[in-house]
Amino acid sequence: MATPAAGKTRFALRTAHDLLATRRAVRLLVVCPTNHLRMQWSEAASKIGLQLDPALTNDQSCEAADFHGAVVTYQQVCLSPDLFQRACRSKKTLVILDELHHAGDGKLWGKALRTAFDQAVFRLILSGTPFRSDNNPIPFIRYEQNESQADFAYGYTEAIRDSVCRPIVFPSYEGELTWLSDGREHTATFQDGLTFDRQRERLKTALLQESWLGPVITDAHAQLTRLRKEEQPDAGGLIVAMDQDHARWVSELVGRITGTKAVVAVSDDPAASRVIEAFSDHKKQQWLVAVNMVSEGVDIPRLRVGVYGTNVLTEMYFRQVVGRFVRMQEGFPKPQRAWLYLPKDPILVHYARQIKAERDHVLEDLMPAGQRDLFGRVTVSTNEYVPLTAVARMDTLIGEDEPKNEEVGIAPAEPPVSLHDQKRELRDSHRLLVGTVARMSGIDHRRLNAELIARTGSRVDQATVDQLQKRIQLLERWRDRGYDGKR
Repeated sequence: MATPAAGKTRFALRTAHDLLATRRAVRLLVVCPTNHLRMQWSEAASKIGLQLDPALTNDQSCEAADFHGAVVTYQQVCLSPDLFQRACRSKKTLVILDELHHAGDGKLWGKALRTAFDQAVFRLILSGTPFRSDNNPIPFIRYEQNESQADFAYGYTEAIRDSVCRPIVFPSYEGELTWLSDGREHTATFQDGLTFDRQRERLKTALLQESWLGPVITDAHAQLTRLRKEEQPDAGGLIVAMDQDHARWVSELVGRITGTKAVVAVSDDPAASRVIEAFSDHKKQQWLVAVNMVSEGVDIPRLRVGVYGTNVLTEMYFRQVVGRFVRMQEGFPKPQRAWLYLPKDPILVHYARQIKAERDHVLEDLMPAGQRDLFGRVTVSTNEYVPLTAVARMDTLIGEDEPKNEEVGIAPAEPPVSLHDQKRELRDSHRLLVGTVARMSGIDHRRLNAELIARTGSRVDQATVDQLQKRIQLLERWRDRGYDGKR
């Protein structure tokens, strides 16, 4: 397991080259999540002399003899596991399983993958994001106490230390947001405590209003323009959108604000892979707007500025988006900072602060419970929801505290964190976990809080840091193993 942009593809292909050269394996099969990544793997392999067929279909029993192997998708394998099993039996096959957590995308996929690759001579499993077990363990993964265990882990902290990845800064934006829902008009800022459903509506309202998203794009474009002028002439920007209609609207908005045309790539478009490839090579194009095309594995190293314009709130997705901006490039001055502009949604801010903490401090545990998904992908019914107004204002810059003069090599002292700020962050984590456990267990918030008071000796608003941490540990345990308190 290695942080996004750490170089998993390069490592895997170097390993494959060694195994094939020494004849410990005679064939390489790469399994990845999407067709776009099939092409990317094939092109990367060809650069080191390995020829992989990225167009192998299940109608073929095996790739042509002049290939060293092939690249296929998880869906492809799971449609015909016996076909791949026979190929592994006939030739000593090294199987590279890229982002194996996708084995959980279908109920029977785990069984199919085990059937297909149990007899592979070697299996190399790669992941850029921590994942955890539910009742269906992912095949070939070693578990200890229901936690997946990597044989080797390389985190964002190590990647920053080794100048493999860029440090990233998160400008976050507040706003006055108004929308209609359930026959009522609601007005809130991102600071206001809301139910989870209202929280999702608030975020979507910001992302759908030109009066909120426009100023954010304006600031992001100014940052990109500065980078292209002063540091990296081909620096690019990425806006991750909610869906196809939103992406096209955002692209039009970018054109009006910046005077430059934004390229659009959406997953349902057959030409999307070619669009991304063209953007990667076309140094004059400044902005790409994409939906579900730039999470895992998509490699556009010139991306330096982004806008998180989607209502997806899983930590895994957020980290994958962050990974698009942090790949270090040779030939440009360090530290090569990247910027990802965010709504000041408390969930997104929580994730950003975690990444900042990993950047600033070496973590003993590279797979803490806090790195797991807190929510599924957000889908909001629009039957009774209408965004009305939203006005953005720059609020917090998360992570902008590196040395101003990198040449001297002396980092400024970390300012002490006040007890109030410590508790605020702990309460933010606590509130998110209470919501998660309540939904998973069916126990209402009042009952959960009563049980937490009984076990920790204090209400949340009166809790010490130790008591808040104890509450969070209990909530994480209930989230992972099920609620064990009174009902």
